[in-house]
Amino acid sequence: MIRRARPVTGWPEAIELVILAIRSGASPLVAIEGAARHSGEEIAAAFREVLHRMHRGMRLADALSVLPERLGPETADFADSIANAARYRLPLEPVLDRLANDARNERRRRADIEARALPVKLSFPLVVCTLPSFVLLAVVPAVLGAVATLRESVP
Repeated sequence: MIRRARPVTGWPEAIELVILAIRSGASPLVAIEGAARHSGEEIAAAFREVLHRMHRGMRLADALSVLPERLGPETADFADSIANAARYRLPLEPVLDRLANDARNERRRRADIEARALPVKLSFPLVVCTLPSFVLLAVVPAVLGAVATLRESVP
């Protein structure tokens, strides 16, 4: 199993693609094919591996086990939920609702993390660009004025 230090980029969007395709009437196999075509290379490769295993005769529930192996533990919930629904013939609608909600929450959480990091990332350029202009517009005229005043007052 691959241990990842960073989350898979685009995973919530890939989940949404699969869910959208299944809700529109596609089978899970067709939904995964569509998501493989429209996802990033890392996710697409994992989805293609799932499809390859299914075309070789493996059941969907067993083929989905490749997702956590290739993409990390972040994908395990999706793979387990779809696999259990397929294995035990559970209705997919509640599973899809929960997965979509989890994907939206994950996307929102990542956006919040990126938004919190933005001021730190912008502080260096802000200081580098603003400090020289402040010095030129506020400090230099004051110093020049003080020097001019001192020259006039010195006999």
